[in-house]
Amino acid sequence: MTTLRLSIPAFPAPRRLALIGAGGGVIVFGLTLPGALPFEARAALIAVALAMLGWIGTRLPESVVALVAVLGLVFAGVLSEEVLFSALGSELIWLLLSAFVIGAVLKEAQLTERLLARVLRRPMRFDLFALALTVAIAATAFVLPSTSGRAALLMPVFLALAGALPDPRLVKPLALIFPTVILLSAGGSLIGAGAHLLAVESIRATTGLGLGYLDWALLGLPFALLSSLAGVLLILWLFVPPALRALPVAVPAAPAQSPELSARQRRIAVVLGLLILLWLTTEWHGIGMSLTALIGALVLLMKPFTPRKTKEVFRAVDVELLLYMAATVLLAEAMTRSGADQWLAGAALGVLPASLAGSLPVVAVLMSLVAVAAHLFITSRSARAAVLIPAVALPLAGLGHDAALMVLIAVMGTGFCQTMMASAKPVAIFANADIATFTQKDLFRLAMPLMPVVTLLLVIFALALWPAQLRGMRGMSTPLEGGSGSLVIYEARDSR
Repeated sequence: MTTLRLSIPAFPAPRRLALIGAGGGVIVFGLTLPGALPFEARAALIAVALAMLGWIGTRLPESVVALVAVLGLVFAGVLSEEVLFSALGSELIWLLLSAFVIGAVLKEAQLTERLLARVLRRPMRFDLFALALTVAIAATAFVLPSTSGRAALLMPVFLALAGALPDPRLVKPLALIFPTVILLSAGGSLIGAGAHLLAVESIRATTGLGLGYLDWALLGLPFALLSSLAGVLLILWLFVPPALRALPVAVPAAPAQSPELSARQRRIAVVLGLLILLWLTTEWHGIGMSLTALIGALVLLMKPFTPRKTKEVFRAVDVELLLYMAATVLLAEAMTRSGADQWLAGAALGVLPASLAGSLPVVAVLMSLVAVAAHLFITSRSARAAVLIPAVALPLAGLGHDAALMVLIAVMGTGFCQTMMASAKPVAIFANADIATFTQKDLFRLAMPLMPVVTLLLVIFALALWPAQLRGMRGMSTPLEGGSGSLVIYEARDSR
């Protein structure tokens, strides 16, 4: 397993004093909130607020901040030790663990590079090549569990393509295409980012609606593809002169491989195809996503698929991400168990005027703006979801709107994070490639028009498509099992 190394950074004295003061203020404010709010709810609100302060105001690892907040809730009696340790055995954790193993086998076998070379093997002009590359990169989100993992896996592909470009001025736009598509296309796959799994858990806990692999693809893939294509078209417009767009690109042929490696790649491809087919047909055969992924990972660990020892493959597992996801799920669960989410929903009722609070277009625009802009303050995608879902999405749902829709808007909006180098790991990975790629100025130049485009797409989907899709997925279920809005859920909880 990957060794979790923690280094506590030292902060300048003024900043340290400001953080201590802000933390103390959060605690005092939480304990003195007006109203008959139970201690458990106050403690949950304080824990989430302190976690937000740690994620935004410190350089501490997000996992450490989340785990400290959860331990505080355990000592405060909000969460029991049994709940704490059972979170590590949840389906979400097993799904992530299995996906990391599958990704490690794929990387070792160089299957992704070979498949991309086959897809892009025909010479074509650069603009058409960029669009074909977009679709090919987006497809990798369906088998790999993290955007940073996909970036590391696709870096050799980028370097090979960059060396074959007909003009060196095309290297910059090509380098921008890779992280842009990796980040925006992740929304199309349930395992494309850890934030999606957190969203699914929150939707299930709040509304009773369970979203599977196919359900998430139906909801997220159209938005992910359109936003990715919009990003690539903007890159072509901003960074590629018209004369360069027509230059032919000849993709280098895949390097010669031994018959043994090629046969192993074919075997792995068959297993991946079966795995995705089982995920898409979960409702028919009844085997859950996590169990299917675990079976697939165990199969790929066998010698016909990888020559590496099992312990070597398990070193690729991101233990820190597993712990972080377990901790953020527990924070969300504490908000629900204690009733803190209900209190936030009630507080939200008094923020917006009644004439606006009941308007879905207004609320959808507000949620979209907050979700897309959140990367400027919280650099981790999963951390953004952990903050936005309980602190913004559910309170807005408390105004009478569908909680599943609010959570969906929040988590899809977190896919936009290309404004700064530190906003996302894939951006940093391609900015620091072995060859000169792009600068911070280039990112700003791309982000300024791309941010409103992604926000507009998010609002359109939230108003025109997702509500009808969510109603169809609920079918004839009762309100408590996924009804029309979170207010129904809150009333049902209060009646227990």
